[in-house]
Amino acid sequence: MSTALRPADFARAAAFALLPAVAAAGAMGLPVLIGLAGLAAVGPSLFRQALEKPRTWLWLLLALVGWASLSSLWSAWDGPTAPKVLLVFGSGLLFAAAAGANEKAATLTLAGATAAFVVLAIVLGIEAGFDMPLNRAAEPDLPFGELNRNPSRGLVVLLALVWPVTAWMLATTRGAARLAALGVVAAGAVLSLQFGQQATAIGFGVGLIVFAIALLNQRVIILLLSFGLAAWMLVAPFVTPLLFASQPLVDALPLSWAHRVGIWRYTCERIMEQPWLGHGIDAGRATTEMISTRGYETRGIPVHPHSASLQIWHDLGLVGALIAAALLAYGGWRLSRAFADDKLGGATAAAVLAMFGLMANIGWSVWQEWWISTLLLTAALIAAVRLRAARA
Repeated sequence: MSTALRPADFARAAAFALLPAVAAAGAMGLPVLIGLAGLAAVGPSLFRQALEKPRTWLWLLLALVGWASLSSLWSAWDGPTAPKVLLVFGSGLLFAAAAGANEKAATLTLAGATAAFVVLAIVLGIEAGFDMPLNRAAEPDLPFGELNRNPSRGLVVLLALVWPVTAWMLATTRGAARLAALGVVAAGAVLSLQFGQQATAIGFGVGLIVFAIALLNQRVIILLLSFGLAAWMLVAPFVTPLLFASQPLVDALPLSWAHRVGIWRYTCERIMEQPWLGHGIDAGRATTEMISTRGYETRGIPVHPHSASLQIWHDLGLVGALIAAALLAYGGWRLSRAFADDKLGGATAAAVLAMFGLMANIGWSVWQEWWISTLLLTAALIAAVRLRAARA
């Protein structure tokens, strides 16, 4: 194996060096960071690898992105969502492919992720403990609610690093590294409770539980999670209204969750108006109708419906839901096979699938560029974990 570093390796190392600052500042620059590192990997070998080893999951992903882009023709939202999504997915997939291209690339990727985790954890700890001094210094006139979104998004990026870094440390024979892995999990747990974001705390907790359980049988857990998420993708607009049909139950929920329920109910009603093709990509942004939750008036869909499954249905209809469900199910099946003999790697994949699968269905928009880049960053790390385990 050649020991010479390629331009893609230097670009990926630079991306991880800059990642803590970009993430803590709101992660909005993450697509550019990941994209440039991905574009640096473009070359004959990458294209040859793609042509020699066609991936069904890749075709499903391209079908989903292509259908989403096509839906811009009938979307009520005329913003540039479709071209941005195409660009972020394209460059991000190049980043992921380069990260797992060979053993040397995988080692560099995991080492960079580990260093980035340490620095980002320190930065977010400072932001949490001292009333966001770094973000306040950068944007002193920004209201608290908007300013708090910056470290909150950075926290999601941190969680993308937790399980791959933990698995890499646990896989070593050195006792100090294994002890450091416990520190990574502890730091993730403490920071997940900061910045008032319930989705991150719940997501991390679920990921931790699944990581532990998956160490017993990683293949079964990955399959259960992927097929479960695929099934929820298909039934979400029909089951959600039934789950929250009881008004006393909704009234007993905290205000933020009652607000989510109101958004979900409204979105399910709109889905039934255009169930086959959907309203078009990012159409929720064009919503003007208001709903009331305990006296608070908000738009029926405030930018997005806080549920990836409902957003896919709302924007892309049954066609998009079927493609997304197929991608989840087939992707999970391939993951279960890839990690059949690797308990740590399989537990990592399962934890990430559970954590981000849950967070996607209670949190961010499917089409937000920073969120897509975070998922692709995680995919790159999972690929690196898999390659390192295979070589070991």
